[in-house]
Amino acid sequence: MPHSTATWLDNQSADVRAELDNLIAYQPEPEFIRLLAEWLPVVPGPGLIDLYYDIWHCVPSRPALRIAVKRVHTAKELSDYLALTERALIDGPACQDFTNQFSDDDDLDEVIFWLKRRAGR
Repeated sequence: MPHSTATWLDNQSADVRAELDNLIAYQPEPEFIRLLAEWLPVVPGPGLIDLYYDIWHCVPSRPALRIAVKRVHTAKELSDYLALTERALIDGPACQDFTNQFSDDDDLDEVIFWLKRRAGR
């Protein structure tokens, strides 16, 4: 584990660190941990790690993950965001449209509204 990742792990709260240790025991893709450490210096609280990983693993859009990591910081909101992205970002064209439309600086409500429209709600 690179020094910077080890330092990042050490900077997490005990609850978050326990969640990270549990995930790391399953040997996730190293790129996931590296991006999480790069995008989110301190995970805001427990209950988020598995949801971030689910987005990484289940939603074929790295921009959707980046927005989640940078903008969605409660387990309930992140769970809702995961469900919405799974329904809306189902293929390459949908993911490309999303990438063309949004960045992590955009208003989260606009992102959610677009995802809901795309998901057919």
